[in-house]
Amino acid sequence: MTLINFNGYEQNQRMYGGTAGRKMGISYQGKEYILKFPGNLKEQGMKNINLSYSNSPVCEYIGSKIYEILGFSVHETILGERNGKTVVACGDFLEGGERLYEFDKIKVTFEPHFLDSNGNETNGVGVDLYEVLMTIQEHPFLKDILGIQEHFWNMFVVDALLGNPDRNNSNWGIILGADGGKRIAPVYDNGNCLNCKWDDKKLAEVLSDERKLETESYKGRRCIFELKGKKINPCHVMDSMEYIGCNEAVERIVPVMGDSFFKIRRMIEEIPVLSEVQKTFYLTIMENRYNKVFLPLYRDIISSRKKHEAKVAQEKTERGRENV
Repeated sequence: MTLINFNGYEQNQRMYGGTAGRKMGISYQGKEYILKFPGNLKEQGMKNINLSYSNSPVCEYIGSKIYEILGFSVHETILGERNGKTVVACGDFLEGGERLYEFDKIKVTFEPHFLDSNGNETNGVGVDLYEVLMTIQEHPFLKDILGIQEHFWNMFVVDALLGNPDRNNSNWGIILGADGGKRIAPVYDNGNCLNCKWDDKKLAEVLSDERKLETESYKGRRCIFELKGKKINPCHVMDSMEYIGCNEAVERIVPVMGDSFFKIRRMIEEIPVLSEVQKTFYLTIMENRYNKVFLPLYRDIISSRKKHEAKVAQEKTERGRENV
């Protein structure tokens, strides 16, 4: 692939929110894009982080392309360069008169009859999983939107594959049209996946240590959501098979995942700004998650469903005999 040279493109009049790195609106080939720059890690003074600038633009590109490969609606991404830095242009998916309502704005504009898993009332940034799910189920603004719960769990599952710990309440939302119609926004803001703040030395260190690789792949992973005030491991949530919507998402997505790894591998191999260590790490860690978490879980869910269906069929047969 060839990186697009974004030097010389003037900023347009569109403004965008978010705090993860600088961004600007540009017009490219007759369409509007958000040009995202790598975060300056030097200024943040982050512990155990040696990179000067994050790899978030290339990770945004990879994460978004994987969503696309798996068949989901996702914003368009174009990888390029501007002033010597790798950047990513993200397609502005709003059409004339449309407005994006991020989930945090929806969540806080609501008088719920429920509390979070700690018994507290929270605001728009609250990330208690129980409260988020209840808001999706009960909020009047969301009640007439088909597939909203499926969308949430789809993102939960794919983000677990990508190792994206930051699907916060402003990183997904609903588009309201000028005519009052509503639709789910394409998936966007995927730049915090695949350990985007790690340098090659740290990636190589994890690759060379099986225990560290297992920890980073799934055993020690945390995501943005909490239960009882503690960050949750998405793999543990999925393994529990406690949430029907999550089980259904795993059942939908995992077969596509398995069939798509050759496309994912080819896409990553073609990115010229990636080092060989990065390519190896990204592919290894996702394949680890697939083989150690997703595939066994998928088999367990299928087995559990078949046992349940057999039990229901047997009970129905027995009731029929009793009525004869």
